[in-house]
Amino acid sequence: MFEQLKLYIYALFVEHSILNIFWKNFHKVDDGIYRSAQMNPYTLKKYIKKYNLKTIITFRQDINKSPLSQMEKQVCEDMGIKFIRIGLTSRKLPNKDRLLVLKNAFESSPKPILMHCKAGSDRTSLASFLYLYWNGKIEEAKKQFSFFKYGHIKNSKAGIIDYCAEKFLESGKKDVIKWCEENREKLQKEFKPKGFWSFVNDRVLRRE
Repeated sequence: MFEQLKLYIYALFVEHSILNIFWKNFHKVDDGIYRSAQMNPYTLKKYIKKYNLKTIITFRQDINKSPLSQMEKQVCEDMGIKFIRIGLTSRKLPNKDRLLVLKNAFESSPKPILMHCKAGSDRTSLASFLYLYWNGKIEEAKKQFSFFKYGHIKNSKAGIIDYCAEKFLESGKKDVIKWCEENREKLQKEFKPKGFWSFVNDRVLRRE
């Protein structure tokens, strides 16, 4: 019990997850699909029961270095929930292989699904956009990068993800995975984040 408490305190103050106690950033994306910030174990158990969740998808990268992620994984094992890790970064566009893994996870995992990153603002916004796009809900997909609803800061370095989504929709192409693979390096060079907002996102909010 004491060891668990130490890990939780580490998660709050070293992983900088203390804000998530007050801000769950929980929203419905579509029928059977939800998005959120990463929750503490107690809150996660409540949401699993309340929404009858069957799958948790995390976009955090090295969960072995994250006590909060390890506790989340244990909760899923104890409650019989499918746990999937697809490591993404909000500062670079995912490659073809990661996007294919994500698409397969959406198609093959039991629902309801809850997906999250750390704050639920950047990587989760991209994944929500892709899910809705793949299911033909383009107008809803466009809304997934909202600052006021989800906390996504488009002028920070993380803005590369909605810049990519915007350019893809403008292109008129249909295959987002192929288009992103062909244009990833070009988009990374084109996108110009603002220094102040990158400082807020990276240093103040400590997003990944």
